[in-house]
Amino acid sequence: MERAGASRLPPELNAVVELIDQYRLGWSLDQAFYNDPAIFELERRLWFPRQWSVIAHASEVDEKGRYIIRHLYGEEIVVVRFGDAADDIAAYYNVCTHRGSRLCTKDGKGRLLVCPYHAWSFKLTGELQSKQEVPEGIDPANLGLHKVATRIVGGLVLCGLDPDVLPDAQPLADAIEGGLRQQGIDRSRILVRKSYPTKANWKLVLENFSECYHCRPAHPEYFRTNGYVKVVAMRDEAAAVEWQRELDSWHSVIGDAEFKKGAWEAGGLDKVQYGMYRKPIGSGRKTLSDDGEPVSRLMGGRSEYDGGETGFRLGRLSMISSANDYATLFQMIPRSVNETDVYLTWLVDKDVDVDINPDPITWMWDVTTIQDKKITEDNADGIRSRAYRPGPYTDLEAQPAFFCQAYLGEMRELITGEKSPAPVWQFPSKGYSSQPTCAVPVS
Repeated sequence: MERAGASRLPPELNAVVELIDQYRLGWSLDQAFYNDPAIFELERRLWFPRQWSVIAHASEVDEKGRYIIRHLYGEEIVVVRFGDAADDIAAYYNVCTHRGSRLCTKDGKGRLLVCPYHAWSFKLTGELQSKQEVPEGIDPANLGLHKVATRIVGGLVLCGLDPDVLPDAQPLADAIEGGLRQQGIDRSRILVRKSYPTKANWKLVLENFSECYHCRPAHPEYFRTNGYVKVVAMRDEAAAVEWQRELDSWHSVIGDAEFKKGAWEAGGLDKVQYGMYRKPIGSGRKTLSDDGEPVSRLMGGRSEYDGGETGFRLGRLSMISSANDYATLFQMIPRSVNETDVYLTWLVDKDVDVDINPDPITWMWDVTTIQDKKITEDNADGIRSRAYRPGPYTDLEAQPAFFCQAYLGEMRELITGEKSPAPVWQFPSKGYSSQPTCAVPVS
């Protein structure tokens, strides 16, 4: 029997749909979804333009005229502050509308954005400023910069490539902006920003970031620092009981409102994914440092440490881990079928001493991400082998299993135009945290 919609697809797209339809639920993806440049090109054309991602922190463009260059799904964009209000930030494709030159070649500040090729200039709000050389009969109003969809949420700059197909970001803002502000994200500044270029498909990077089954063998530092690994990294009934005691004890100290604070939307083509939750770090630790002791100034107007971590998910490929005295922003930017840029940005309160030592603050996530880069690249190398076949996800890998199902459904719908049934999010019934750890990277 011919599948619905198959007859009107070109052969190369029909082949992708066949791979999707052959997918075995609860198993990893077929090799082609990790290695085939043609599938990456499909993602670049169909899937990436529908994704909101955190591209910067508002403090990076802290005064009118300040601009920075960023990469987003294979495109270079310019993020600029055009006014004095908190939300007066816009983003444009880094393309001059005269003959297509790169408009900006480095970060900077100016009254205008001036192309270095023929000196065409543009207002910070995107309109063409230099009009004297525009040929007669051409409306200069049609030569403004190409805008990138932009939202400012709790001090974070979110961007998406195609405003016509992006899901509404307002539900995300409504659900988590208050939490971001309570954590002091809007009143923070960047302490350190590091890049971890990873030679692996973006889906492998995301899958690794969304499960902690690998934490015990791969991340000894992370494993001893975070108490919740007792229930997400292994099956150990005694450890699970111990973790429940820690949860109950923390609950009794912080109260119901803080303990139950959270939000979760699984997302889809017409809904942006977001998440927020809180959990104790565990073992009496005040913050996510080597010894659990404070490493910076309290954020969000706190007067004391409560030993908690707040996690946020903002779209598919952006996350935040926020302790009481610093926060870590994670950005995953696909560059090619086997290259993913991973950026970590450490945020501290804006009034922190400029001479503060960054090493204790960056320690845990830096060492963990270096380890993640290695194991993900090893994973990618193995998948390139002729011997690779999809393998089954364990109950401890429920989140990557859910992602694969959702991703394939969305890709099928984008290719065929046929609505796919939404996957149902399910947590294993035993040995797993009651909090959805997918709100933050857990590795």
